[in-house]
Amino acid sequence: MMNLKMPLPQVMPQLMLLVMPQVMLLVMLKVRSHLTKISPSKHAPIRTCIVTGTADQSDQLIRFVVSPDGIIFPDIGHKLDGRGAWVMASRDVLEQAITSKRLEKALKASAIVPDLIEYVDQQLLNRVQHMLGMGRRAGVVIGGAGKISASKRPVTMLLAANDASEREARTLGAATDNIHKGYITGEELGKVFGRSSLAFVACLEEYDGFQVSLDRELCRLKGIRGVKAGS
Repeated sequence: MMNLKMPLPQVMPQLMLLVMPQVMLLVMLKVRSHLTKISPSKHAPIRTCIVTGTADQSDQLIRFVVSPDGIIFPDIGHKLDGRGAWVMASRDVLEQAITSKRLEKALKASAIVPDLIEYVDQQLLNRVQHMLGMGRRAGVVIGGAGKISASKRPVTMLLAANDASEREARTLGAATDNIHKGYITGEELGKVFGRSSLAFVACLEEYDGFQVSLDRELCRLKGIRGVKAGS
């Protein structure tokens, strides 16, 4: 029991030990509530790619809209009002949409944001990094081979940097067949954890659709970076 008659400098460390677990629990609960908000819709609407004519769930495609000043740009989160044009999350298909001017025809506009493919890539990467950061704060995403191998919870998704060891990736991801590799750098993964580089990041559990949403964003990024499905 804490002695309240003790001088304040001696009482403060004991108070911190009592308060910090509750504070950390509140922070984790708040972060997890945000994870729920970014969970995928169970019934994403079907949209058709303007280049291939292929119909797919909207969260597998990239939506483009026109800004008030008449410039075509990506609506990565599919949240903006107005008419939209949908393109498969594929570098080749997006290049076709640009060179064939199908985006301009579909949206009745003649100007496109400069370096559109690189812009889409950066927006998708930002989205992935944000989600990984939320998962980290909620305790469902960890980084580094040492922490992953020491975790008592099973790995349900593994991200491996494009220069990571293939053998180590197989070992760390032995409990899952959901392994993303070959299209994201160690620097990009490291940024989530405040490190210069990181070879491996893992999801340790599913939380209310969070991992499904993350997987879909990773697949869109993979496509825009020109990596074929299954590779």
